[in-house]
Amino acid sequence: MGTPWRGMLAPLDVPTGDKRRFLSTGLTNRELPLALKWQRADVEGHDGGIVIGSFLRINKGTVQEAIDNEWIDAKCVEKSQLDKNMLASWGSGELFDDLDPAQFERLLGDVAEARVLLEKGVIGPSVEPGECTVVLARAGSDEAISETELDELIWSENGEELELEMLFTTYEIAAACLVSVPAFSECRPFELLPTNGPITAAIRDQGWDSFPLADREMEWTVADAEPRIASDAGLDTDNPDWGRYAEAFLYQDKNANPETRGAYGFQLLDIVDGERVLVPRAVFTVAGVLSGSMGGTNIPQADQDAMRSVVERLYERMAEEWDDPSVIAPWVTEQASIVAALTAAAPTYDATLFGDPGLSEITPITVTDNGEIFGHVASHDVCHVGIPGECVTAPMSSRGYVDFHRYPIMTSSGEVMAGRITVGHSQHVCACGNCRGRNDDHACLNLDAHGSISHHDQMSTVAWVCAGEDTNNNAIWVHGVINPKASVEDLAVLTRRKVSGDWRPIAGNSELVEVLALSREREGFPLPRARMSAGRVFALTAAGFVHPTRTTPPATVEPIDYERLTDLLAGKLASRMTATVAPPVLAIDVDMDGLQAELEAALLGGNNALVERLRTELETII
Repeated sequence: MGTPWRGMLAPLDVPTGDKRRFLSTGLTNRELPLALKWQRADVEGHDGGIVIGSFLRINKGTVQEAIDNEWIDAKCVEKSQLDKNMLASWGSGELFDDLDPAQFERLLGDVAEARVLLEKGVIGPSVEPGECTVVLARAGSDEAISETELDELIWSENGEELELEMLFTTYEIAAACLVSVPAFSECRPFELLPTNGPITAAIRDQGWDSFPLADREMEWTVADAEPRIASDAGLDTDNPDWGRYAEAFLYQDKNANPETRGAYGFQLLDIVDGERVLVPRAVFTVAGVLSGSMGGTNIPQADQDAMRSVVERLYERMAEEWDDPSVIAPWVTEQASIVAALTAAAPTYDATLFGDPGLSEITPITVTDNGEIFGHVASHDVCHVGIPGECVTAPMSSRGYVDFHRYPIMTSSGEVMAGRITVGHSQHVCACGNCRGRNDDHACLNLDAHGSISHHDQMSTVAWVCAGEDTNNNAIWVHGVINPKASVEDLAVLTRRKVSGDWRPIAGNSELVEVLALSREREGFPLPRARMSAGRVFALTAAGFVHPTRTTPPATVEPIDYERLTDLLAGKLASRMTATVAPPVLAIDVDMDGLQAELEAALLGGNNALVERLRTELETII
């Protein structure tokens, strides 16, 4: 293992010297390990950064918590004179300085040069972003400043001074680069640890690939192997290398004395012909304990989960080197069995129901007698009416709608990834301040993609659909099937043929993530909503966004057929009482807007008995 390092990556929820602020609630990181780079030349950004090490762990907590959890040394923090209650992101990992000089001369030279600068305290970490969302905000505020407020501040004649910050509401750590002028001057608590010291993380989650794999059939027991590892680390000498001893184990008890054998467990390495090797039977033994054999283990569940992740990667390595796909961690096998059972129980649909429906004109959401659903969610020809002075149309996906297609559906041609249309029945109306009196279930505009998806997770799925670009009509089509578990009430909403797309910023573009069937709002009252950030659409929802540009003449109005209307409502009531999992076709055919119009006509006609029946039924449905 290379030289361990640990340090602060970024302060959170506090302003920095360069007028930036990270919201702690929006900080995430890509899957570990991540690259630790070093920038030799002082150039713009992190151009020319050289990878010299890795992140093995990222934590979030106050300065005091970092000291208590040994994410940083107290003496290191004292030099920076930081508030002990300040929240920050903390990282730890290793430098790549334990490589063979004959093979990695240039890399070792870079690591050595960066290490000298680190020890001198003249360079520090600056995080590199993956996905992020940044808005302009007043200093100390967690809300983006509106364009109207910004205009008022700029053109104000009262001399009010602008105190603004670049507020990162979401930020994904993708890497970090050691530079002479860190983005955050606060990030000076950074230290290198002695190479002969014990590992600081409870789980050794990296470094195993550097050891060759022992023979698959090699006999192995902990009782025989541990003394060999102890001797190799010189534990019986006057200069024991506890770091080398710890390297052979998956787990370290941080509450135990790190210079005792009892602090380490779940051994994976052994000595064969004087060389350290990774032993397959040791991996199998650890996997068995984590699955409950030999009484299981009482270590914290979070540590067990981290250990499982490491063991899974080791199983994948063994399966690849042995060319044996049957080598799978026991819990992965169990999960696969569960998925297979659920898949076998799920219905299989015609694959053509999830392709481009080939619509000849702009088409509102339409449901057929056999449960097929198709239509357009939005037209690219229509300007968003909620953004004055600018024509913003429905965004085109730059990722093939992969962010919408998140759910596996079995078809006659195999598994298809589809999206969903949700229904909330006005039970999940957003509580944020930008709903503008809406009475449907839109997600708050200040949420990122994950937040919007979580909001829709609370609701019912009424249909499974795929989405795509209709180049002939310059619109976004959806095509799929009714969810067989949808209730009659869910379908009653869908028959209104009014949906709202939800676009959120992902990888620099606005991407469709959800479609909501509107329970209350009507096309005559669309009020599309958008939030602007730095001159671009941050989030976009469009209730009733489809405004047909290719229309057909309305049919001739015929006299109201009260008998037909009564039969429809009677059938609706009967179907609600008898429906279980699969809804009847009749529920799909009910024309809600037509019924409401006929109710109005009945009122004018003075048919009081029918009026009361219609009113009761419509209020129940709508």
